[in-house]
Parts: sequence; C-alpha cells; structure tokens
Amino acid sequence: MRKTFLLSMMCLFVVTSNAQSINGRVLDEQLQPMPFANVVLINPVDSAFITGAITKDDGTFSIVTDRTSGMLKVSSMGYIIRYIDARQGSVGDIMMQPDTLELKEIVVKGHKPTHKLTTEGIQTTVENTLLSKAGTANDVLQQLPGVQKKDDGLEVFGKGTPLIYINGRQMRNKAELDQISSESIKSVELITSPGAKYDAQVESVILIKTRRQQGEGWSGDIQSHYRQGYNLDLDLGLNWNYRYKGLDVFGSMWYNDNQFRHRDLITLDVAADTLWHMNEHSNFDIHNRSIYSTVGVNYTFDDQHSMGFRYETKGWLKQKTTGSFIADVTADEAFYDHLDNDLEQEITSNMPHTLNAYYNGKVGMMSIDFNTDYMFHKDRTSQFNNEMSQERVSRTVTSTNVVRNQLWASKLVLSWPLWKGNLQAGTEYDLTNRNDDYVNPEQVVPTSFTEQHERNYIFFAEYSRPLPFGQMRLGVRNENVSTKYYTQGVYQSEQSHTYHHFFPTAALMARVGKVQLMTNYSVKIQRPYYWMLSSNVSYANRFTWQSGNPMLQPTIRNEATLMAMYKWARLSIDYKHTTDEIVNVAETVPGSEETTIITRANVRHSDGLLAMLTLSPRFGLYQPSLTVGVMKNWIKIPSPVGDLSPKNPIGIIQSNNNFQLSPTLTASANLQIVTKGDQQNMTLTRAEYVADISVTKTFFNNRLSVKLGGSNLFNSQQHINIRYGLRTLYQENHRDSRKLELVIRYNFNATSSKYKGTGAGSDEKNRF
Repeated sequence: MRKTFLLSMMCLFVVTSNAQSINGRVLDEQLQPMPFANVVLINPVDSAFITGAITKDDGTFSIVTDRTSGMLKVSSMGYIIRYIDARQGSVGDIMMQPDTLELKEIVVKGHKPTHKLTTEGIQTTVENTLLSKAGTANDVLQQLPGVQKKDDGLEVFGKGTPLIYINGRQMRNKAELDQISSESIKSVELITSPGAKYDAQVESVILIKTRRQQGEGWSGDIQSHYRQGYNLDLDLGLNWNYRYKGLDVFGSMWYNDNQFRHRDLITLDVAADTLWHMNEHSNFDIHNRSIYSTVGVNYTFDDQHSMGFRYETKGWLKQKTTGSFIADVTADEAFYDHLDNDLEQEITSNMPHTLNAYYNGKVGMMSIDFNTDYMFHKDRTSQFNNEMSQERVSRTVTSTNVVRNQLWASKLVLSWPLWKGNLQAGTEYDLTNRNDDYVNPEQVVPTSFTEQHERNYIFFAEYSRPLPFGQMRLGVRNENVSTKYYTQGVYQSEQSHTYHHFFPTAALMARVGKVQLMTNYSVKIQRPYYWMLSSNVSYANRFTWQSGNPMLQPTIRNEATLMAMYKWARLSIDYKHTTDEIVNVAETVPGSEETTIITRANVRHSDGLLAMLTLSPRFGLYQPSLTVGVMKNWIKIPSPVGDLSPKNPIGIIQSNNNFQLSPTLTASANLQIVTKGDQQNMTLTRAEYVADISVTKTFFNNRLSVKLGGSNLFNSQQHINIRYGLRTLYQENHRDSRKLELVIRYNFNATSSKYKGTGAGSDEKNRF
C-alpha cells in the first residue's frame, strides 16, 4: 500500500509539473496579505467561469490553466472587485481597496470583516480591531464564540479541548498563550469541523496567525503577570529574537509561581444491602513553581526553502499538594464512622524534552512540509495518606506512581495544483511507549506495572477547489493503529488491539447574495487517553477508589455541521452520532459493598445536537458580541436500576463587550453563563456565572502596556451530580478563581520568529 501511495504521488507530480499557471499576490490597502480572497479566471468575452483559487495566508495564489491569456476577477467581502488582465506567469501584487459609497455629503466606508466563514469554521480578524488590545492570546481566545475558560485551560462548547497551533506549530504548553501579545496576532481561526489533515480524534482546532514583522537585529518583550486571589500568582518572562538576513534565532525564559486553593464538598450515597451515606469536606492547597525555556533556529535559504528546529524543556522547582479530608459516614441512617485524613502529595518530574525539526520547500509546483518530533518526560508522584478512624481501624496508605512517556513522530505533507484546485496528501508515523508503575506497599490497593506500546501509521489526502459560487473540500484519512499491552511484563492479548479506520470528510462553502453558507460531514474517532487504559487503582479513602479500564474501545463519531453567516449574524448547527461512547461508571469492590471504584466503560451509542447563534455588530468605539447556544445529549447508560438518560439540555450565554475609550485606552467587560442541565449521567445543578473586566493603557507608542483586570468577579463555582444507578455522587467544587490581575509588558524593537514548524504526533501528545 505504501509503495502504491508514493508511486501515485510521483505520477501526479509528473503530470502537474508540466502545467502552466498564473501566479500573484493579493494585498489590502495597508499592503498586508489578504488570505481567503477569491481569484477567478473568466472569459473576457462573456465573463464565463473558467477556473479559480483562494489566496493562502500570505495572500498568494496559483491558478493552473492551459490558457495563455484571460481576465482575473478578484473579490473579498468589504472590498471593491478588481478585474486584472491575466497572462501565464506572475501578475505581481494586486492591490484591493475598501468599498466606499458616497451619499451626498455622507461617506459610508466598508470595513474589513471581523469574521469570515471557511470550509472548516470561522476566521476572526484581530489585527486593527479592539481584540488586538485584549492583552494576551489567552484573552483573545476567551472571546471567541463558544470558547469557555476552565480552571485547566480552554474548552470549546460541545467540542471539547481544542488543539491549538501558533503559526502552524502545535502549542504544547498552555502557558504560551500568556506569552503572546494580542497586538502581535493577525487572525484566529476556530475550526469546529477539522479536515483530513488533522488527527481524526480532534473535534476542534484553533489556528493563531501572528503578524509578520519586518526588520533585523534584536527584538523581544519583557512581561510580568500578577494575579491576586487568596494567594499570589506570579509569572515573569522574557521572549527574545535575533534576525539577520535568512538567519532567525529565538527563545524564551519564563518563571512561574502559582498557587491554587480547593475547598470541595463531596456526598456519596450507596443503595446496596445497606444504605451508605458519606459526607466529605476536603481542603487542598497546591503550590507549583517552574522554569520554562525554549530555544530555536530558523534559516530561510530563499522564498522557496527554509528549515529549522525548536527545543523546549521545563524544570519543576516544586509540585506539592497538601490537604485534608473530613468525612462522616452513616449506615442505614445510623452513625458508622468519622474519618480524618491528612494528605501529602509531591510530584517529581525530570526536565521533559520536546524537540521539533522541520523543512518547508517547493519543487516546481509542489510544496513540501516535513516535520519530525521527539518527546520524553517522566513523572514520579509520591502520596502519603494518613487516615484516622474514630470507630474502625486507622490506616496509613502510601503510594508511588511513576509514569514515563516517550514519542517519536514524523509527518510529510505534499501539495500541488490539480484539476483547477489544490491536492494535499501526506503520511504520518507515530511510535509511542508508556510505562505506568503504581506501588502501594501496604497492599490496600493492588500494586501494578503496566506498559503500553502503540504504533500509528497514517495516510491522508484532501482536495479543494473554488467553484463559481464558493469552494468545495473532499478528504479521506486512513489510520492503522497497533497496540500492545503488558501487565507485570506479561503480554496481554485481550487488551492489545489492531485497528484500521478510514475517516472521510466533505465540505461545501457557498455564497448566496450576502449570505455565506458552509456544510460539513466527517467521521471522527476518540481513542481513550492512556490514563483511562491503565489498570492502576488509586486510593482516595476507604470508600472511594479510582481505576482505568484496559478493555475500553475507541469511540467513533459521525458529525454533520451547517453554518450560515449574514453580515454580523452567524448560526451553526451540529449533529453527531456516536458509537462506543465512553462514560463514567461506578462498580463495587468485591467483598466490600461500601467501597466504590469509579472507572469508565463503553456504551453502545449516543446522539448529540448543538446549536449556536452569534451576533457581532459594530457601533463605532463599542464592539459587542453575544453568543447563545444550547447542547442536548441522548444516551442510555445501563445501570442496576435501569438505563440512565439525560433529560435537560445545557445552555450557554456569552456576552463580550469591548470599548475603545481613547487611542491608548481600551476596556472590556465579559460575562459567560452556563445553565443547569444534563450530559450523559452528569447534571449541572446550578448555573455558572463568570464575569471578567479589564482596562488596558499603552504608553510610548505601544511599547509599554499596562493591564488591570478582575476575573470571575461573582466567584462562581461548579455543582455537579453524577448518577451511577445504585450510587450517586454529588460535588461542590470551590476554587480560588476570583482574582485581581496586573499585566505589564514592554516591547523592544519589532521582529518576531519566522519559525514554520508544524509538528507531528499531535494526537499522541494530546492523549498523554
């Protein structure tokens, strides 16, 4: 199969390398490249459509044709249509002008659209908008429609945790988002229908494009972030860059000191032969200190070839959790026991190593993008749990969990013009090794040693071409996965699997008058995270354990999307049908009916519907955005008392308000509401209200910026009820998330890295 694939690509290259083309670049009124502009070759006699293309991120286009002459029609929303005499070869730069309509003495100017539909999602312009004053990339992403701020990062409503790329390179450390100034961002694309070139288990992708800076020499910025809640969080960073001709050297160094306070209430009810009830109050304080650094080199030989590498590491100075549990237990409503637990947990990490090397080039009409990645990290978690029982035997439980992850990955992507469109084809090879050792000397829970080895060999192809009314995209992805599972060094054939999956995608984007439409169909997979497949049993207390399930099967999703946009109004509807959905379940420890093991299992199928409406008008210096969404889940989860099904949908209301108070002073006020509702066997019993405000002032021609803000002003917390049939778990999670924030940033010079590495093995990195 591999030889056939490579031979096919070579034949296509031979056929297309002899074709003639019309090349050029489209620029806006500020001489900036214009991506996603329509360039159509038409017949000068009757304006009949011949062929066309969509401009790339750098504004360039290439139209393959056997015609020696013709006429180009160049269009983009908000700009005057231009007609250019065409000839084979380069037509040079095409300058576009905003559409201006004069009515008597009133002048109405068209603005570059802030949002634009693509065949995969929505692209948002940041440059020259109020979003560029938001502060950091993190602040920008939180204002995208449907993107939610969570304690552990960002989440796309109904689409899970997004894969984030910065200039084509996969982001591996979420702290990077706070290191990028919003003023350096050109655009952000939220992809909710990823094509074949993305990993088949990815449901959402965010692409961040930064502005290409000019100049040579040293440049960079110095930043300090202060967040005051119950504790003080401090981030100090330096990003630097040196550019000379084709050489580009860059790096960063960051110190992070973060503290978190958790105050949670947990109630567990077990309806077995005895009615058990546990009421637990837990208090945790987490303190993390680390140093993050990265260094890289990029060298551009000419306009056609560049290569480079990037190395990242992170040194943990402290990762420690201290806390206590206080639990009261009743049996058949009679007092059973009172427990006092003291917990200490310390994580010792080696300095993880992440290395990416890439080559970008062009041979004839064929573009080449090659990346290879290596990643290794080892974490050792030592936990001490001293459990004092008032009525029963007290116990001390100690455990050591050592996890080693190692990944090698390479990815090759070739693209070239074909049949009036563009064909992109590639292959990726991932090799993953994971060792997970869990030792409990007291043997309260089993000691286990597990190994997982996985090989993933991937082929994908995607074809896109412009149409007279829009654009189409067709793709297919083939993933061949082989896993080997070992327990105590012994091969486990039942837990080892081999999969061969094809994942088709199809998308069509069209314009009907001023309405943009996009429809998309795709098949996706969700392979279990490695910790879900572990057979380790972790100990919380004598009534609650947690374990993985090595028998979990991958989840397959069929998804269909419809999106429509008219001026500043956007509507999207997503439907998905899932087989082998992974859900939380609870089981009884044999011989101990009061002890619950929380694990995961596959359910036959589920269905889900997601609808979102976003309104983003512009009123001069005030730019609001309102998003209203609803998510409904249909699933039947077997339990000893019958099937468990969600009843009520979950809604989201997101209101973002940006104000340009003066040329150097901006403000924002944002509110996000998540309503009560059900998903799978989990119920949000209270609505969550998260309100953020900020004011940003710039000095010295934007070299110095100061941002003062407050996050989660209502101190909203999460209230969750999880039903397992005979067991019900209720949680109130109180986090120290209401904070006062001060961010100071100073920029020196203006150049930024030209690194073009896109990375490989993103699927496997995400599963770690």
